[in-house]
Amino acid sequence: MFRMADTNEVHREIEIKLNLGSFTNYLKLLGFLGQVESEERYVNGFFDTEDRQLADDGWGLRVRAESRRGLVTLKGELPSSGSAKIREEIEAEVPRGEALDVLNLHKDVMGLFQPPIDFVKKKWGEIKVTKLAHFESIRQKKTFRIGDHNYVLELDKTEFADSSVDYELELELPDESRIEIVEDRLRKLFATLDIPFQMQTESKLERALKKSRIF
Repeated sequence: MFRMADTNEVHREIEIKLNLGSFTNYLKLLGFLGQVESEERYVNGFFDTEDRQLADDGWGLRVRAESRRGLVTLKGELPSSGSAKIREEIEAEVPRGEALDVLNLHKDVMGLFQPPIDFVKKKWGEIKVTKLAHFESIRQKKTFRIGDHNYVLELDKTEFADSSVDYELELELPDESRIEIVEDRLRKLFATLDIPFQMQTESKLERALKKSRIF
């Protein structure tokens, strides 16, 4: 059963995620967008109990190391609205070194004094978690105008433990009222570039677990 968060740290995330399908399509989109504004490499790990208590309740606990910082994030999926994924998110910044210590299993993520971990302990108690999935991503960002609003397009190249690579586009929206307008514009853009318009229906965690043969 999905449990709603009851903390002041919760952020509501609304995203459109598209599966680019191939390196060729990824290059087509990058070529159209031109010079990107930033590029970042992420090292990611997802944690859960061996019997998947968090996942069974609709949550995922992620630790990420970026170039200058680390992030601890707890996400829970809400009922979708059309093509967008809607999630509750509790996120906290930690030093990059601390995030790497957790990812390299030199430090217990449950020992961090951060809002996402506080929420886990409140909901599930003093549980023991393990790292279920590990993967690296390169994210490139570009501001893109749709109607009267600017959006940040995030192009992800993700390499999983089995050396397979996925390519996707993510775009976060401020509210649900713009989903149809944004989706229509992206459909037209993809048609122009001869890229199939395909929703990414599985999270990176779900794909990582399947590629690692953990279901």
